[in-house]
Amino acid sequence: MALSFRLLLATLLVSLVSACGGMSGDESPPSDKVAATAWREWKRYGGNILDYGGRHSRNGGGHETREPLASRIGTYWRAAGHPEWDGRTNKPWSGAFVAWVVKDAGINGRDFRPGGRHADYMKAMLDLQLDGQPGRYVVKDWRDVAPKSGDLVCAGARASGHRDARALRAAVDREVTHCDVVIDNRNGRLRVVGGNVSDSVSMSFFPTDSSGRLQPVRGRPWFAVVDKRD
Repeated sequence: MALSFRLLLATLLVSLVSACGGMSGDESPPSDKVAATAWREWKRYGGNILDYGGRHSRNGGGHETREPLASRIGTYWRAAGHPEWDGRTNKPWSGAFVAWVVKDAGINGRDFRPGGRHADYMKAMLDLQLDGQPGRYVVKDWRDVAPKSGDLVCAGARASGHRDARALRAAVDREVTHCDVVIDNRNGRLRVVGGNVSDSVSMSFFPTDSSGRLQPVRGRPWFAVVDKRD
């Protein structure tokens, strides 16, 4: 009787974890190359989880000023054109993290122009869009698309109304503050990985609506979704 109960309990626990879609973020990497690169980097140097509106946050992983992450941040900065900087330089490095992830995943320089600031690569993308020659990435108002694996979700300095590409281009340099790489979007929750989040490489969970689109969250005014086209 006791053995049967333990087997039943174990089965229920496995079913619960499966239903939650891997709440810990510890399952296999995603199939998209950009998302998989970010996920592996989080596994290797991160460990933090920030659950916006939920109860699954956890602390762990490396700190930007300590090894081995401090030197690894130097690798991110090299991809962004600043080989002289690392995790001890006191420079915001979330843009350098995204630049390294995308480059390491094999995206070329026309489709993603590396830069230490998120605004730098987004301006280049928006210029291509406005010239009628969009590349592999297209910047869209965050309300217009459900983010998918390999996309970027970007926050701004303030909440705003709906904006088209021209309005996003006019605002990006002064407003965009942070972007994360989307790991997956399922079960009412978006999972992303970003650098310089809690001084580490961190995974964040954000709520989505029934269509998979971002919902407003406190402390993260959404700016845009950078849609990766395969």
